[in-house]
Amino acid sequence: MATRLKTVQYSFPVLASLTNNTLTNMTQITVYLPETGTKTFRKVIAKVTGDDIVTATGGSIATRTVNLRLGAASYTSLSNANTLTNSGENLSVFYSADFTSHFTTNWSGTSMTCDVQVLMNQSTGTTLNMVNVCVTLDITYAYDDTSTTQVKTVWIPLNAPVAALATAKPGTATDTIPLLDTYLPEASKTYRDMYITVQGNEARNAATTDHTLSLQIDTLTAQTSGAYAGALATDRWYRYIWNINSLGMTTSATHGFYLWASVARANHPQVWLTVTYEFNATTTTSVMNSLMLPMEFNSPMGGTTSSDYQRATLELYVEEPATITLQRLAAFLFWDQSGNIGGLNARVGTGSFVAYTDTASTLAGGNGCMVRNDAGATLARGKNTLLADIYRTDATDLGENVCAFWIVNYTSGKHASGVGVHNKTVFWSLSTTGTAAAVETNTIAATAPSIPEANYFLTAMGLRYEYISSSTGSPSGVSVLVERLAAEGGIKWEKAYIDIGETDPEVGLHTCYSQITDLFYRWVGDANSTRFGLQTARRWRTLLANNCTAFDTLELMFTYHSITYTVADSVSGFSGTVYLDLCRTSNDDMVLATTRTGDGSFSFTWYDNTEYLFISASDGSNVVGRSQDSLAV
Repeated sequence: MATRLKTVQYSFPVLASLTNNTLTNMTQITVYLPETGTKTFRKVIAKVTGDDIVTATGGSIATRTVNLRLGAASYTSLSNANTLTNSGENLSVFYSADFTSHFTTNWSGTSMTCDVQVLMNQSTGTTLNMVNVCVTLDITYAYDDTSTTQVKTVWIPLNAPVAALATAKPGTATDTIPLLDTYLPEASKTYRDMYITVQGNEARNAATTDHTLSLQIDTLTAQTSGAYAGALATDRWYRYIWNINSLGMTTSATHGFYLWASVARANHPQVWLTVTYEFNATTTTSVMNSLMLPMEFNSPMGGTTSSDYQRATLELYVEEPATITLQRLAAFLFWDQSGNIGGLNARVGTGSFVAYTDTASTLAGGNGCMVRNDAGATLARGKNTLLADIYRTDATDLGENVCAFWIVNYTSGKHASGVGVHNKTVFWSLSTTGTAAAVETNTIAATAPSIPEANYFLTAMGLRYEYISSSTGSPSGVSVLVERLAAEGGIKWEKAYIDIGETDPEVGLHTCYSQITDLFYRWVGDANSTRFGLQTARRWRTLLANNCTAFDTLELMFTYHSITYTVADSVSGFSGTVYLDLCRTSNDDMVLATTRTGDGSFSFTWYDNTEYLFISASDGSNVVGRSQDSLAV
């Protein structure tokens, strides 16, 4: 038996309308965690979104409550009674709550019903009530990887329009949902949850007409959102979750996905399909590896010509056995702005720039787009580099706080040690909106992730920081810091994310992604002395400049594998302590170090067999031996 870690996601069917200050039941779902034996819940986070329908003066929200229970257990209730103060604009509300303790206390077996209740109390504004109330669960837990039946979550990018949405169902599908029975190659699949996420900025450009979103798969029943109120002409960031479990979509054929709006707006949204399914891990021979990888740019976004773009890069190590085949790939970009950006262009990899039409002018939250280009990159075993570029021709609205996450899907063979050693992305919440008040700076109590594997390689490491400003604050800068402890060369606060701001002083959700792989030990025994340990309790700190208070959430997103190889050799002609360094041939980077006494054999556990390595042996004063270049086996 080996204990592994993973995150799976579930969604609740959308609540079309929520009566003000009324605790209301979402539709009950069943959560399936089919692995046998004890499950150790590390993080269980409920994320709630909704949109107000206020038509005058703006609406503040005094209380946000979410209750959850498994089976027949009593509800655990988490409520934030600190007012989210309006800025005279419409609100799209985002909040989260931690139910890890509830799952730890009440989970039993391999599946349980799950109920959620929500309440939002609007203390000001006219035409109260909320629409489009959506709830998702991120469940991070440790499990026994010898279980025959296992569950996983994959993310599948779906193309989205690059300008305003059409005002009727398009004649050609927005994108194609793949034939899931084939696209997901694992054996004996049972689909447990499927939902489509659509998010972006309303991009009203001062228009006041209400609008709805419509989503449809082929000619099956279309889903139409509640009306996004337009009286206050607010360009707010929204998120809509469409649970399609009961839709009747077959998984044995491809399907057309259609997206439109009742009014031409909601420019260049982001769209992806989340699928959570069980499979037979014993008989599986081919595996879908689905990763969500954070990436940051330097601001501003580049411009004002195509030759002056801003580029971000991301390394991705692939170690699963052949054949490696890239399936779908997309970058989901985010930024802040104070007016619509002219000449917005983005691309991934070797693809051409894609031009976007942006009309968001009174920003109540951030903005974003996606770039889907499955042919824009190639994947192979070993080190890969993902590239994304963005620029604008606008000389006034520059685009700040530029960042992104990638969804990368690739298939591979199954490793001899099982699916659990493959690359996987884990969400580890550091703080939720919970019960805390809106603050300008927030120091999070010392906490640490727990990775159960004795050997692991961090493929990617980053943060997702989301904040919803309160009242008319306008942050001129965003910072996330992490504590370096005294024993690690501190005490000091290291930069985990810092960028400048450019946004209107309106309430809305802003999203920041960062890369922090360079701060932490990347593997067990990492020889880089400037890094520090991921599994060490330390504090985190968030800061919004310019006296902007906000309700925020912070979570780690880390992708790792536990595939290992061996580098073994022996030394002769030594007495006393022998210092042995394992180094990459390409750059002489020392990756591991060990010692032994006198002559004899030694070995290293390493995490890649595609890059050449050499071993340097020293008596402590001089390098007296160097091996030939070779690959780990």
